[in-house]
Amino acid sequence: MEQIQIVIDVPAAFKDKALFGIRMLLFPFRINPIEVDKTSVQGPSLYYGTNPSPPSDDTLHLGVITQTMEFFSASLPIPPVNRYLRVAENRIPVLFEGVGDTTYDAVATAYYFLSGWQEVHTTSRDEHGRFRYEDSIQHATGTVDQPTVDWYRHLIADLLRQKGLKMERKEWGRHTWTFCPTHDIDYDKKWRAGIYKRELLDRTLLNSEHETGPQRLQRGISAVSSLFSEIDPFRAAFIRMQEEVANRDGKATYFIKSGGSGLRDVPYLLRDPFVFEQLKTLSQRGFEIGHHPSYHAYLSPEKLSAEKAVLESVCGFEVTSHRAHYLRYTHPTSAYQIHTSGFSVDSSLGFATMCGFRHATCLPFPLFDPKKDVELGILEAPLVCMESALFNRMNLDGRAAEIQTQSLMQTCAQFGGMFVGLWHNTLWDESDYPGWGDHFVTTLEGAQKMNGQMESLKKALKSWQ
Repeated sequence: MEQIQIVIDVPAAFKDKALFGIRMLLFPFRINPIEVDKTSVQGPSLYYGTNPSPPSDDTLHLGVITQTMEFFSASLPIPPVNRYLRVAENRIPVLFEGVGDTTYDAVATAYYFLSGWQEVHTTSRDEHGRFRYEDSIQHATGTVDQPTVDWYRHLIADLLRQKGLKMERKEWGRHTWTFCPTHDIDYDKKWRAGIYKRELLDRTLLNSEHETGPQRLQRGISAVSSLFSEIDPFRAAFIRMQEEVANRDGKATYFIKSGGSGLRDVPYLLRDPFVFEQLKTLSQRGFEIGHHPSYHAYLSPEKLSAEKAVLESVCGFEVTSHRAHYLRYTHPTSAYQIHTSGFSVDSSLGFATMCGFRHATCLPFPLFDPKKDVELGILEAPLVCMESALFNRMNLDGRAAEIQTQSLMQTCAQFGGMFVGLWHNTLWDESDYPGWGDHFVTTLEGAQKMNGQMESLKKALKSWQ
């Protein structure tokens, strides 16, 4: 790897923030930052600080202004955005002004987004305790589908190349980007007592959904027919999702539940013959099994650890990847609990109601506690797109959902990133989830055409070098 000398010339209270911001700007490149004193700089280097003059002509001089440090010391949630950069016809928000060789502060911007700063300092939450898209700076600036941090990485890398560095991007094995299909198995089957009540009484007889006569009749027929069907539609989807990926020489990650109680959970038995057989099949195919904890586990490290142990006892191996049920996550508390429970990878950080880039990046990053300014031992594989957000929250039809997803994939490919998509095993149940199955297949085909590595989270992250 290349080496680059970095000089951090800021007040002590801001130094750990600056160091993390610089490391994250350089994270996607094959380069090793080495911190040195400004009096000993030799060769190409990066300076970040308050001195108006760079140490040498080979130094990229990034200046930080007082107002930026005051913003963080005041623990404000969102900086005012008064202007945008024009880069390749994209509008890149300037969160913090800069001096020196740039008019923007890329270091503070990388720290702001990747530390989870806005989530920590915004108190509003939705009914599930989640940070809301509506309260984010992405919503305020209309940039949720744009990885702002990755654009700043692109700009800084170009400037460092002008100083003589190669700034080669890390790649995903033999591929320049990776596509990671993931699946949350919230239910092992559709037809349960509560669903029969909903379909036969509420929807067919009482018409709770205000459907037409033929639609209600079809619901009733489907419910009765299920009594004589050999396989449940959710179980059929569980099998078909694997086959669609395997037939394309790909791998996927399945997040499996091992506990749960209450209205938000539908528990299932891991040793149920069907479920147990699927767990064996996933392992034999080289797919990854991750943990999908119960609804209340994100508030209970004891429950999270206990559920993880149950899954591992059935699988017979350590489970290291985690995704929260309902994407329930509170930063940084959840990160500490995930780490303490023995996970090394999380993929919970996408907006529940909007597809795009919650942390303004399509690349993995280490979770960071902006209260203590320390890394937390968890690598985040950020969730970019979830089918229920497309269809149920963004209210897109099938074609619009496909266009939105393809656009996000193209962005991930452009920056050498990872597209993490989430589909549940409700696919191809056209009565309740019309078009969801087609969307999954179309997305797989799109990833193939764009020559993306189709891999599980764990193996994809291991290949990134």
